[in-house]
Amino acid sequence: MKVGVIIPARNALPYLGEMLDSVQAQTHPAHAYIAEDRSTDDTHDWLKAHPELYAGMRRNRRRLGWAGSLNVAATLALDDGCEAVFTGSADDRLHPDCIARCMAVLQADGGRDFVVPYAQQFGEAETVQASLPDATLADFAQWPPLIDKALIRREVWETVGGYSAKATPPGTYGTAEDWDWWIRVWKAGHTRYAVVERPLYFVRVHPGQLSDARAEHHAATVDLLRKLHPDLPWTEASGQWPPRHRTTRRQG
Repeated sequence: MKVGVIIPARNALPYLGEMLDSVQAQTHPAHAYIAEDRSTDDTHDWLKAHPELYAGMRRNRRRLGWAGSLNVAATLALDDGCEAVFTGSADDRLHPDCIARCMAVLQADGGRDFVVPYAQQFGEAETVQASLPDATLADFAQWPPLIDKALIRREVWETVGGYSAKATPPGTYGTAEDWDWWIRVWKAGHTRYAVVERPLYFVRVHPGQLSDARAEHHAATVDLLRKLHPDLPWTEASGQWPPRHRTTRRQG
């Protein structure tokens, strides 16, 4: 099964080489597909100078943000014949066995729609980001029970239609579009999944990353999700910030 690691990239020059090296080091062959989101550093020039590190790269005509760029990268991967995509970020890295372990689970027991591994933060934090193995649609009215990094079958991505710009609050370039994505995955009936309870994806925590502004726009994000999915059992406590994320635990 051909796998594409889809990567939005903006001002990622200090980190992108490490991410792309980790894709090439996978024990199950994987290919990187990058959407360069109008960087103001030398990210685009560096990518043009290193075409051996990726299978596809496109620079957005205008800045699209995280969700739009992820969709562009996914289109590159699917157009190149990938049968599954793994959602990544330019400043992170993969364990060498990440794709192989996720693929083995994806194809086991008659096949699954997607597989979510644990993720390990590094840099300024060392939290292990876990996901619930038995989530229901109602769980998403409290907080996303799954992280955003996953190996996803092509048919799931195409059926759901990728990430939605409707879930991006005005004036932002990304907050919690994966929350909306997972809700739409459940509504589409793609709920046969598994969690790999071992950190296989490494999330770099550093100043200036897009998620730094998430708290600022959190209330607008939750309000938008309530409007997009009024059928969920939202409560006043839904999506409290700071998050009481029951699927995140401290390593140790």
